[in-house]
Amino acid sequence: MSWGQEPPTPLVGRKVLVVEDQYLLADDICSVVKRLGGEILGPVSRVEDAMAALRTQPLDFALLDVNLEGEMVYPVAAALQDIGVPFVFTSGYDAAVIDPRFETVPHLAKPVGQGQLTEAIRRILDQPAR
Repeated sequence: MSWGQEPPTPLVGRKVLVVEDQYLLADDICSVVKRLGGEILGPVSRVEDAMAALRTQPLDFALLDVNLEGEMVYPVAAALQDIGVPFVFTSGYDAAVIDPRFETVPHLAKPVGQGQLTEAIRRILDQPAR
């Protein structure tokens, strides 16, 4: 990026669901999403709350922690796939342990940096709709 150039804001005008059970990590992720221009939905820390958000609020993108206090986030991931909303896993787990149904979903190791998230979002949002 050169002097005077605006920072990348791939989430401008997009509503982003943040699903994370650790407060400080959720706060960090939300800060990154805001810097990228996104509007935060949540954060939520339970599968039940994430599913409720899917039913009640339109969204454009989601960031999902894999393990929410012992409960796996896969029902949320499946619901997002069903409705065609792109998402990224943010997790301390190695990508190899993620459910094989979601092997094509990008995985970012926590803590997630702005550069990592920006690149993952751009790759996902630049893909043609399926």
